[in-house]
Amino acid sequence: MYPPSPREASANTMHSPRSTFDNLDPHKQGRVLEESLQEFAEHGYHQASVNRIVGRLGIAKGSLFQYFGSKEGLFRHLFARALDEIKAPLKAIRDADSGEPFPLRLRRVFVEGAAFARSHPLIWRVYRRMVAQEDFPLRALLLSQVRDEALTYLRELVEGGQARGELRPDADPQAAAFLIEAALDRALTAQDAPLLDAGFGLSSGDEFQRQQRLAALADILSQGLLAPVDISSTGRHAPPHKGDANA
Repeated sequence: MYPPSPREASANTMHSPRSTFDNLDPHKQGRVLEESLQEFAEHGYHQASVNRIVGRLGIAKGSLFQYFGSKEGLFRHLFARALDEIKAPLKAIRDADSGEPFPLRLRRVFVEGAAFARSHPLIWRVYRRMVAQEDFPLRALLLSQVRDEALTYLRELVEGGQARGELRPDADPQAAAFLIEAALDRALTAQDAPLLDAGFGLSSGDEFQRQQRLAALADILSQGLLAPVDISSTGRHAPPHKGDANA
Protein backbone atom coordinates (compact mmCIF):
# COMPACT_ATOMS: atom_id res chain seq x y z
CA MET A 1 0.00 0.00 0.00
CA TYR A 2 1.11 3.55 -0.68
CA PRO A 3 1.24 6.25 2.02
CA PRO A 4 -1.46 8.94 1.67
CA SER A 5 -0.57 11.93 -0.48
CA PRO A 6 -0.41 15.37 1.17
CA ARG A 7 -3.81 16.10 -0.36
CA GLU A 8 -5.29 12.88 1.03
CA ALA A 9 -3.79 13.52 4.48
CA SER A 10 -5.24 17.03 4.48
CA ALA A 11 -8.65 15.79 3.35
CA ASN A 12 -8.69 13.07 5.98
CA THR A 13 -7.96 15.62 8.68
CA MET A 14 -10.65 17.97 7.41
CA HIS A 15 -13.29 15.23 7.32
CA SER A 16 -12.43 13.45 10.57
CA PRO A 17 -15.27 13.43 13.12
CA ARG A 18 -14.69 14.79 16.56
CA SER A 19 -13.44 12.52 19.32
CA THR A 20 -16.93 12.29 20.82
CA PHE A 21 -18.08 10.36 17.75
CA ASP A 22 -14.92 8.22 17.69
CA ASN A 23 -15.65 7.18 21.26
CA LEU A 24 -19.12 5.87 20.43
CA ASP A 25 -19.83 2.16 20.27
CA PRO A 26 -19.18 0.99 16.66
CA HIS A 27 -22.81 -0.11 16.31
CA LYS A 28 -24.01 3.37 17.28
CA GLN A 29 -21.55 4.95 14.87
CA GLY A 30 -22.91 2.75 12.12
CA ARG A 31 -26.49 3.74 12.87
CA VAL A 32 -25.66 7.45 12.82
CA LEU A 33 -23.90 7.17 9.48
CA GLU A 34 -26.53 4.92 7.89
CA GLU A 35 -29.47 7.14 8.91
CA SER A 36 -27.60 10.24 7.77
CA LEU A 37 -26.74 8.69 4.41
CA GLN A 38 -30.35 7.62 3.95
CA GLU A 39 -31.51 11.19 4.56
CA PHE A 40 -29.11 12.73 2.04
CA ALA A 41 -29.90 10.04 -0.54
CA GLU A 42 -33.66 10.58 -0.26
CA HIS A 43 -33.77 14.36 0.05
CA GLY A 44 -30.52 15.76 -1.34
CA TYR A 45 -28.46 18.24 0.63
CA HIS A 46 -30.74 21.28 0.94
CA GLN A 47 -33.84 19.33 1.96
CA ALA A 48 -32.01 16.90 4.23
CA SER A 49 -33.23 17.41 7.79
CA VAL A 50 -31.05 17.00 10.85
CA ASN A 51 -34.30 16.85 12.86
CA ARG A 52 -35.44 13.77 10.90
CA ILE A 53 -32.05 12.11 11.37
CA VAL A 54 -31.94 12.60 15.13
CA GLY A 55 -35.64 11.68 15.38
CA ARG A 56 -34.97 8.28 13.83
CA LEU A 57 -31.88 7.84 15.98
CA GLY A 58 -33.59 8.94 19.18
CA ILE A 59 -30.77 11.32 20.13
CA ALA A 60 -30.59 15.05 20.84
CA LYS A 61 -29.95 17.35 17.89
CA GLY A 62 -27.02 18.85 19.77
CA SER A 63 -25.33 15.46 19.85
CA LEU A 64 -25.08 15.32 16.06
CA PHE A 65 -23.58 18.80 15.95
CA GLN A 66 -21.21 17.81 18.73
CA TYR A 67 -20.05 14.89 16.59
CA PHE A 68 -19.64 16.75 13.28
CA GLY A 69 -19.99 20.48 13.94
CA SER A 70 -22.64 21.11 11.28
CA LYS A 71 -24.71 19.48 8.54
CA GLU A 72 -21.88 20.26 6.15
CA GLY A 73 -19.39 18.57 8.46
CA LEU A 74 -21.62 15.50 8.56
CA PHE A 75 -21.90 15.40 4.78
CA ARG A 76 -18.15 15.85 4.31
CA HIS A 77 -17.51 12.92 6.63
CA LEU A 78 -20.00 10.69 4.80
CA PHE A 79 -18.43 11.61 1.47
CA ALA A 80 -14.90 10.89 2.71
CA ARG A 81 -15.97 7.48 4.05
CA ALA A 82 -17.64 6.65 0.72
CA LEU A 83 -14.43 7.47 -1.14
CA ASP A 84 -12.41 5.30 1.22
CA GLU A 85 -14.81 2.40 0.67
CA ILE A 86 -14.72 2.52 -3.10
CA LYS A 87 -10.95 3.02 -3.21
CA ALA A 88 -10.24 -0.12 -1.19
CA PRO A 89 -11.05 -2.70 -3.94
CA LEU A 90 -9.46 -0.47 -6.60
CA LYS A 91 -6.22 -0.23 -4.63
CA ALA A 92 -6.24 -4.02 -4.36
CA ILE A 93 -6.35 -4.22 -8.16
CA ARG A 94 -3.54 -1.68 -8.51
CA ASP A 95 -1.37 -3.44 -5.93
CA ALA A 96 -2.00 -6.92 -7.32
CA ASP A 97 0.84 -9.18 -8.37
CA SER A 98 2.78 -7.62 -11.23
CA GLY A 99 2.13 -10.70 -13.33
CA GLU A 100 -1.57 -9.87 -13.69
CA PRO A 101 -2.00 -8.52 -17.23
CA PHE A 102 -3.51 -5.11 -17.90
CA PRO A 103 -6.67 -6.40 -19.69
CA LEU A 104 -7.55 -8.51 -16.63
CA ARG A 105 -6.92 -5.56 -14.30
CA LEU A 106 -9.17 -3.32 -16.36
CA ARG A 107 -11.91 -5.95 -16.39
CA ARG A 108 -11.74 -6.05 -12.60
CA VAL A 109 -11.98 -2.26 -12.39
CA PHE A 110 -15.22 -2.31 -14.41
CA VAL A 111 -16.77 -5.33 -12.70
CA GLU A 112 -15.85 -4.35 -9.14
CA GLY A 113 -16.73 -0.68 -9.70
CA ALA A 114 -20.17 -1.72 -10.92
CA ALA A 115 -20.58 -4.15 -8.03
CA PHE A 116 -19.79 -1.36 -5.55
CA ALA A 117 -22.41 0.95 -7.07
CA ARG A 118 -25.05 -1.78 -6.90
CA SER A 119 -24.20 -2.88 -3.36
CA HIS A 120 -24.06 0.71 -2.04
CA PRO A 121 -27.20 2.24 -3.58
CA LEU A 122 -27.41 5.10 -1.06
CA ILE A 123 -23.86 6.24 -1.75
CA TRP A 124 -24.51 6.00 -5.48
CA ARG A 125 -27.75 8.02 -5.21
CA VAL A 126 -26.00 10.79 -3.30
CA TYR A 127 -23.25 10.90 -5.94
CA ARG A 128 -25.76 11.05 -8.81
CA ARG A 129 -27.67 13.85 -7.06
CA MET A 130 -24.45 15.80 -6.73
CA VAL A 131 -23.63 15.34 -10.41
CA ALA A 132 -27.09 16.43 -11.53
CA GLN A 133 -27.74 19.37 -9.17
CA GLU A 134 -25.63 22.42 -9.88
CA ASP A 135 -26.61 24.08 -6.58
CA PHE A 136 -25.43 21.11 -4.51
CA PRO A 137 -23.11 22.57 -1.82
CA LEU A 138 -19.45 21.60 -2.15
CA ARG A 139 -20.25 20.18 -5.60
CA ALA A 140 -17.26 21.62 -7.44
CA LEU A 141 -14.82 20.76 -4.66
CA LEU A 142 -15.99 17.20 -4.05
CA LEU A 143 -16.57 16.23 -7.69
CA SER A 144 -13.14 17.61 -8.59
CA GLN A 145 -11.68 15.40 -5.87
CA VAL A 146 -13.48 12.34 -7.25
CA ARG A 147 -12.42 13.05 -10.83
CA ASP A 148 -8.83 13.87 -9.90
CA GLU A 149 -8.41 10.67 -7.90
CA ALA A 150 -10.10 8.53 -10.56
CA LEU A 151 -7.97 9.94 -13.37
CA THR A 152 -4.78 9.63 -11.34
CA TYR A 153 -5.60 6.02 -10.49
CA LEU A 154 -6.38 5.08 -14.10
CA ARG A 155 -3.38 6.97 -15.48
CA GLU A 156 -1.10 5.05 -13.10
CA LEU A 157 -2.77 1.81 -14.18
CA VAL A 158 -2.02 2.62 -17.83
CA GLU A 159 1.53 3.74 -17.06
CA GLY A 160 2.11 0.46 -15.23
CA GLY A 161 0.97 -1.47 -18.31
CA GLN A 162 3.29 0.59 -20.49
CA ALA A 163 6.22 0.00 -18.14
CA ARG A 164 5.62 -3.77 -18.38
CA GLY A 165 5.56 -3.57 -22.19
CA GLU A 166 1.89 -4.59 -22.40
CA LEU A 167 0.53 -1.32 -23.78
CA ARG A 168 1.46 0.93 -26.65
CA PRO A 169 4.31 3.18 -25.52
CA ASP A 170 3.01 6.02 -27.71
CA ALA A 171 -0.41 6.13 -26.01
CA ASP A 172 -1.04 9.26 -23.92
CA PRO A 173 -1.75 7.90 -20.39
CA GLN A 174 -3.86 10.93 -19.45
CA ALA A 175 -5.99 10.64 -22.58
CA ALA A 176 -6.38 6.89 -22.00
CA ALA A 177 -7.42 7.52 -18.39
CA PHE A 178 -9.98 10.10 -19.51
CA LEU A 179 -11.51 7.67 -22.02
CA ILE A 180 -11.63 4.80 -19.52
CA GLU A 181 -13.16 6.98 -16.79
CA ALA A 182 -15.81 8.30 -19.19
CA ALA A 183 -16.79 4.78 -20.26
CA LEU A 184 -16.82 3.53 -16.67
CA ASP A 185 -18.98 6.40 -15.42
CA ARG A 186 -21.52 5.81 -18.21
CA ALA A 187 -21.53 2.08 -17.50
CA LEU A 188 -22.17 2.56 -13.78
CA THR A 189 -24.94 5.07 -14.46
CA ALA A 190 -26.57 2.79 -17.04
CA GLN A 191 -27.05 0.05 -14.45
CA ASP A 192 -30.09 1.81 -12.99
CA ALA A 193 -31.00 3.99 -15.99
CA PRO A 194 -32.46 1.88 -18.84
CA LEU A 195 -32.56 4.88 -21.18
CA LEU A 196 -28.81 5.35 -20.82
CA ASP A 197 -28.29 1.60 -21.07
CA ALA A 198 -29.98 1.70 -24.49
CA GLY A 199 -30.45 -2.08 -24.57
CA PHE A 200 -26.77 -2.87 -23.98
CA GLY A 201 -27.63 -5.10 -21.02
CA LEU A 202 -26.16 -3.31 -18.02
CA SER A 203 -29.58 -2.57 -16.51
CA SER A 204 -30.57 -6.23 -16.82
CA GLY A 205 -31.41 -8.17 -13.69
CA ASP A 206 -29.16 -10.95 -14.97
CA GLU A 207 -25.88 -10.55 -13.04
CA PHE A 208 -23.97 -12.89 -15.36
CA GLN A 209 -25.04 -10.88 -18.41
CA ARG A 210 -24.12 -7.62 -16.70
CA GLN A 211 -20.63 -8.86 -15.91
CA GLN A 212 -20.20 -10.09 -19.48
CA ARG A 213 -21.15 -6.68 -20.87
CA LEU A 214 -18.81 -4.88 -18.46
CA ALA A 215 -15.98 -7.20 -19.43
CA ALA A 216 -16.73 -6.53 -23.11
CA LEU A 217 -16.37 -2.77 -22.56
CA ALA A 218 -13.08 -3.23 -20.72
CA ASP A 219 -11.76 -5.58 -23.41
CA ILE A 220 -12.50 -3.13 -26.24
CA LEU A 221 -10.68 -0.38 -24.36
CA SER A 222 -7.76 -2.71 -23.67
CA GLN A 223 -7.47 -3.82 -27.28
CA GLY A 224 -7.12 -0.22 -28.40
CA LEU A 225 -4.18 0.22 -26.03
CA LEU A 226 -2.37 -3.10 -26.43
CA ALA A 227 1.10 -3.12 -27.90
CA PRO A 228 1.36 -4.82 -31.32
CA VAL A 229 2.20 -8.52 -31.11
CA ASP A 230 5.28 -9.85 -32.91
CA ILE A 231 3.92 -13.19 -34.09
CA SER A 232 7.03 -13.91 -36.18
CA SER A 233 9.15 -14.82 -33.16
CA THR A 234 8.17 -15.23 -29.54
CA GLY A 235 4.68 -13.78 -29.72
CA ARG A 236 5.59 -11.19 -27.13
CA HIS A 237 4.33 -7.63 -27.34
CA ALA A 238 6.62 -5.50 -29.47
CA PRO A 239 6.81 -1.74 -30.08
CA PRO A 240 5.65 -0.45 -33.49
CA HIS A 241 8.31 -0.23 -36.21
CA LYS A 242 9.25 3.15 -37.60
CA GLY A 243 7.17 3.95 -40.61
CA ASP A 244 4.35 1.68 -39.49
CA ALA A 245 1.05 3.38 -40.35
CA ASN A 246 -0.33 2.27 -37.01
CA ALA A 247 2.59 3.60 -34.98
